[in-house]
Amino acid sequence: MLDESKIREEKEIFTELENLCSSPGYIYVIAFFCFKDTFIHTAGEGLTAETLSQQFDKSRLSRTELSSIIGLMCKGEVSLEPISREELESLASKTWHLLEDLHRSFLGPVDLKAFLSGQVSAESSKSHFMREAIFYAGEGVYKHQYRDLAKLRYRRDAQWILENKGFHFDDVGKVFGAIESLQLSKINKMVNESRSLILDNYLPMFQFNIMELTALCGLESEYVALIIEAFSSEINEGMDGFNSVDDFNYKNAFPILKLEEDSYVSFQGYSIWESQYESPFFWFNSDKRYRSLASKNRGAFTEDFTAERLSEVFTENNVYTNIDIFDGKNKAAEIDVFVVFGNAAIVIQAKSKKLTIDARKGNSLQLKEDFKKAVQDAYDQAYLCSTLLDKEGVVLKNTDGDMVHLRNKFDAIYPICVVSDYYPALAVQARNFLKYKASGKIKVPYVMDVFLVDLLAEILDTPLFFLDYIRKRASFGESILSNHELVILSTYLKQNLHFDDNPDLVVLEDNISSDLELAMLARREGEDCPSTPPGMLTIHQGTHIGSIIDDIKCSEEFGLLNLGYHFLSLGGESIGALNDAIEKMIRLYEKDKRHHDITAPSVEQKTGLTIHCNEDPLDLAYKKLITHCEKRKYSVAAETWHGVSFSPLRRRFRFATYHASPHQQSAEMDGLVSDLPSLADARKIENGKFKFSSRNSAINKVAKVGRNERCPCGSDRKYKKCCLGKY
Repeated sequence: MLDESKIREEKEIFTELENLCSSPGYIYVIAFFCFKDTFIHTAGEGLTAETLSQQFDKSRLSRTELSSIIGLMCKGEVSLEPISREELESLASKTWHLLEDLHRSFLGPVDLKAFLSGQVSAESSKSHFMREAIFYAGEGVYKHQYRDLAKLRYRRDAQWILENKGFHFDDVGKVFGAIESLQLSKINKMVNESRSLILDNYLPMFQFNIMELTALCGLESEYVALIIEAFSSEINEGMDGFNSVDDFNYKNAFPILKLEEDSYVSFQGYSIWESQYESPFFWFNSDKRYRSLASKNRGAFTEDFTAERLSEVFTENNVYTNIDIFDGKNKAAEIDVFVVFGNAAIVIQAKSKKLTIDARKGNSLQLKEDFKKAVQDAYDQAYLCSTLLDKEGVVLKNTDGDMVHLRNKFDAIYPICVVSDYYPALAVQARNFLKYKASGKIKVPYVMDVFLVDLLAEILDTPLFFLDYIRKRASFGESILSNHELVILSTYLKQNLHFDDNPDLVVLEDNISSDLELAMLARREGEDCPSTPPGMLTIHQGTHIGSIIDDIKCSEEFGLLNLGYHFLSLGGESIGALNDAIEKMIRLYEKDKRHHDITAPSVEQKTGLTIHCNEDPLDLAYKKLITHCEKRKYSVAAETWHGVSFSPLRRRFRFATYHASPHQQSAEMDGLVSDLPSLADARKIENGKFKFSSRNSAINKVAKVGRNERCPCGSDRKYKKCCLGKY
C-alpha cells in the first residue's frame, strides 16, 4: 500500500530534478540512460517477442521521462568535461529515485473526507488520473510509422518545404536513417571492443557530424546540413518555459542538439522520427500566410490516407469519400470516408485538430475541450450519418453529384473517429470523455488515429478479419481498458479477445503487444522474424476450417460473412474438433462413397453449424443441406444456422447456406424433425475422439461452455459435473 506520508510535492521534486540535471557532466548520465533504456540488448540470438519485451521492463525510464531530463539539462550550461564512473553512478541513482518520487506525486494523496464533503471535485481527481496516464502512456506508434506516414502527410506541402527549407521532404528519412545506422554501428563497435555493456563513456555513440552522415546517405554535405538545421536546436533554445513536466518541451520538437561547431547529439532515435511527423507543424505555423492551407492539407491527408488504406482491405469499389446524405431536398450530413461491405457499413469522420499545450499538461477541462473539438464533434457527426443511413428515403451522392446506390440494408453500422495526430493515452481519453449512443444496429464507436488505421489495414488485410475485429472491439465497449488500442488489437490477434470467466472489466498491459511489434518490424524494416503474429491469423493455417475461411474471407455475401464470423468465434479446441470431424468424414467417404455430416449447435448463442461431406450434384446437395439445416435449426430453437457443403475428393469448400429467422413453434415442423437422431445419442466418443458411423453423426457442442452453465448434452446438470473433460 502506498504510504501517503512519503509522497512529496511535485513542484519540489521537479525543482530538485532540475538542479540535479544542471550538474557538470550530466550529459554523460543522459547518454547512459539512453543506452540502457532505448535499445534492445541481445547476444546475437536475433529479435524475438521475448527480447522485445525488454522495453516494458519497469526499471527502464520511459521516453517521456528521458525527454524531461534532457529538457532540464538543456536549461543550464552543458559541460562536456568527463566525469568519473562513481560520479555517473551517483547522479544516475539520484535521477532514478527522483523520477520514482515524481511518479508517485502524480497520484497524489487522497483526502476521502474532503472528497465526500465536496471539497475535492471529481474533475480534480480525474485530472490527476489523466495526467498520469498521458505522461506514462508509453508509445502507441511505431517509429517506422512516423517515418512512412510523414512522407504522405506532407506531400501537399512539398513545394513550401523546398522553397522555405531548401530540401525535399522525402530526403529527411535518408538522413535520419543515416543517424540511426551510425548510432548502431558506434554502439556495437564500442560494446564489442570493451566486451561489456558497462562503459566509461556512452556519449560518443550518440554524437555525429555532417560528414559522417554524408558518407552514409549519399547526399551533399551542404544539403544534409539544411535538413539537420531544420530539426535541431541550440542547447538552451526554447527552454525558458519548461518549468514543470506539463510544459511544452521544445527538445521534443527539435530533438537534435548542437554541441559544438559541426558536432551534434541525438539521444533518442524514436524522437527524431516523431519529429519528422510533428515538427513541420511548427514551421508552417510561423508562416501566417501558409498556416491555414497547411491545416487544410493536414485534414485532407487524414481522409485520403484512411480511404487509401481501407481500399486495400475492402477494394476501391467499396470505399467512398465525401459522401453527402440528403434527407428530402436538403443536405443533412456528410461522411468523410464510407465503407460498405455486405450488410455492414463503416462511417468514418476524420479530424486533424491537435492537442493544445494545456491539454497535454493533463488539464482536465482543456482536455475535454480539445477532445470535443477533435473527437466528440466527429463522433456526433458520425452518429448522425449512421442514423440517416437507417432511415427510409435518404439519398447518397458523391462529390460529382452522382447518386450512390446501396445494394443492401445494413445490419451493422460502425461509427469511427480518426485523428491525424498521436494523442497520448487516446483510449483512456475516449473512455473518460466520449459521450455516445448505441443501438442494436448502430454500434459502440471506435476512436483511433491514422497509425492504428495503418496497423489494422496491414495486419487484418481481408474484410472478414477486419470486420470481425471491429465487431468484437465494439462489443466490449468500455469494459476493456488499455492506454493504447494497439494493445487491444494485439490481444485479439493473440487470444481472440477471449477472457476466462467473462470479467466486467479487463485491464491490459502494454507488453502484450510484442508479437505485433515484431511482425511490423519484419514487414516494414525487413527484420528476420515472423511477419504474422501467432494466434488468430495462424491457428487455422493448413486446416480444413482454414481452407474454408480462405475461400470466404473476401466475400461480400451476407451468409458467407456470418459463416466466417461463426468460425472466428470458436475456440481452438472447438476448431480442432471440427477439423478432426471433417478429416474423419473424408476418410469415411473414401471407403464407402456415401454422404456424411456433422452438426454442432451453439445453444446459448441460438445458432449452429451443419457440415455435409459428399459429392452429390449441386442441386441435390443444395436441397439436402437446406432441409437438414432448417430441421436442425428448428430442433434446438435457434435463430440462425450455418450450412456448409464440403467436397471430400477435392478437400475444399463447395458452397454454404445461411438461415436466419425467429423460432416459431409449428406442428408441421414438429413432425418433420421427429425422425432426426438425437444430438446427444448421435455423439459417440472413443479414446477422447469423435466416432463416426456411416450414418449421420453430430457433435452436440462446439462453442465454449462455461463450467457452471447447463450442460449442452441435455442432462440439466452443470457442465462441470457432467460432460466437462469427456471431450
